[in-house]
Amino acid sequence: MVKVNVLTKKIPILDIPGLGAFQLLHGNEPEMEMNGSRVTLLFDADDRFYELSERYNKNEEVPVISFCNAQRQLRAKMLSLKSQNGGEQR
Repeated sequence: MVKVNVLTKKIPILDIPGLGAFQLLHGNEPEMEMNGSRVTLLFDADDRFYELSERYNKNEEVPVISFCNAQRQLRAKMLSLKSQNGGEQR
């Protein structure tokens, strides 16, 4: 079960290469937050997030190269955030 922060109304997502990339591919850019040594994607808890999540869960077709580029963008931002916070990069 996903816990939604009621004060900020953000949904935390750890699935960066899957749901996170799908959301970004469709223009829903997340905030990023460090949780220990992990990066969490934070999405607004709005209709757009839920509609895109439903489409993702239905295995909607996406352009593969564009999806891979969205994954790369998220990974680069994640590694940048980790290095700013003293985390180790692989």
